[in-house]
Amino acid sequence: MVNRTATVSSRPRGRRPAAPDVDIRERLLASATQLFGEHGIAATTMAQIAEAAGVTSAMVHYYFTNREKLLDAVVEERIARSIAFVWESAERESARDPQALVEELVARLFDVTSRLPWLPPLWLREIVNEGGLLRERMLERLPVEQLQRFAARIGEAQRDGSVNADLEAPLLFISILALVMLPLATSKIWLSAPGFPKIEREALHRHVSALLSAALRPAPRKVRARRAARSKGDAS
Repeated sequence: MVNRTATVSSRPRGRRPAAPDVDIRERLLASATQLFGEHGIAATTMAQIAEAAGVTSAMVHYYFTNREKLLDAVVEERIARSIAFVWESAERESARDPQALVEELVARLFDVTSRLPWLPPLWLREIVNEGGLLRERMLERLPVEQLQRFAARIGEAQRDGSVNADLEAPLLFISILALVMLPLATSKIWLSAPGFPKIEREALHRHVSALLSAALRPAPRKVRARRAARSKGDAS
């Protein structure tokens, strides 16, 4: 079982404030991401970002020139660093164990979304949704090599019998991402649904880990034999 607490020193934190102007820039980025996650990019003005950061609108333009430059900074200095943090675990020796690799990826997704709670709603609003204002920027930054290596590792484990052969290896990380991000992105909606339980982060983490652990487990030999027999029957 992999420790769910990711290494503190490797967490994406952005640049360390070294001067008052850098501190203001960081505050502006923090305010922008918070408002973008809550209201969407199109519904958020530069003036609102400045007010949330406690500065004038002119300061936003001073540091980012325009909205497009601000969005570039959000992607490069917040989202891209978060992606790198999540996939960092896949480069370790423990990544040879598919169960440990999946558990660590899940742990890091929960870690980064705990520290950046605006990330799941922003992901849903502006990356997943058609017409999202960050979609094109993120398509250029997809971790394709990491995804391919991950799928190859799962495929290798399926061939040696240590992972459920019925899983589609290239789709597994997409499933992991959806299991973690979608409930967190929509948690406020369920609060207003009568009788629906509140989504607690720790409970969700346990739930996702249990689902994936069961999904990765190879089917018993008898079940595999019955499936093989059915497949032969269907083919004939």
